[in-house]
Amino acid sequence: MIDALGVRNSTIQESIHFIENIQSVVEAVPAFMSGYVETVEKEKKKKFEAEPPELITFGDTIVFSWQMKPEETSNYLPDVGFFLSFIVVAGLQNKMAFRGAVSVGDYIQSGSTVLGPAIADVAAWYDSSEMIGVLATPYCGQLLNSINEIESLNSMDFVKYAVPLKSGDSKDLWTAGWPDHLDYLYQSSDKITPLQNYYNLIQTFAIPKGVEDKFFNTEKFVKSVLPSKPVRK
Repeated sequence: MIDALGVRNSTIQESIHFIENIQSVVEAVPAFMSGYVETVEKEKKKKFEAEPPELITFGDTIVFSWQMKPEETSNYLPDVGFFLSFIVVAGLQNKMAFRGAVSVGDYIQSGSTVLGPAIADVAAWYDSSEMIGVLATPYCGQLLNSINEIESLNSMDFVKYAVPLKSGDSKDLWTAGWPDHLDYLYQSSDKITPLQNYYNLIQTFAIPKGVEDKFFNTEKFVKSVLPSKPVRK
């Protein structure tokens, strides 16, 4: 579950632009996933084609869901981090700052209605962080810890980070590794670093007084993931 920061008090004109932008992101996801599917092993490709992830939107919120058997979760949860990272960067490209959470568990879906324990877990956490990005709930994080023990998670999927929370403290949580997608998704003809790519995207946002900490915290997160990325040749 992902929502866009700073949208709920928008004017009608701003809301029209937001609807256009979020639709651009939603429409871009299937093409991105189709390209990604071509790079994975046959079994994963079969899963994507037979039971693809689903996206629904309501208001300023996107719900990403993917049906899978319990024994499949460990195999595909890292891919979820990869897809969510794309959504975050695509949001920045469309002047939307996304924040949210991801979990695993039982749920039922009928059209745009999604209910169940997994949704309740996500709903409790999706607006908790004080930075741009998608965190894994503590429940989901336990599974990611287990996966990471078997094979280290790719930083383009999930990274462990001390996520700043609205409560004023921070917690070590797995977070979608979207900063590592900045060089992969946001191309430039100039010889600039992925961190500069981030600044190019973020400078298009207004930062009203009172929300600056979200952007400061995001910058710290991006720098922690991209501490020594070289200039693209």
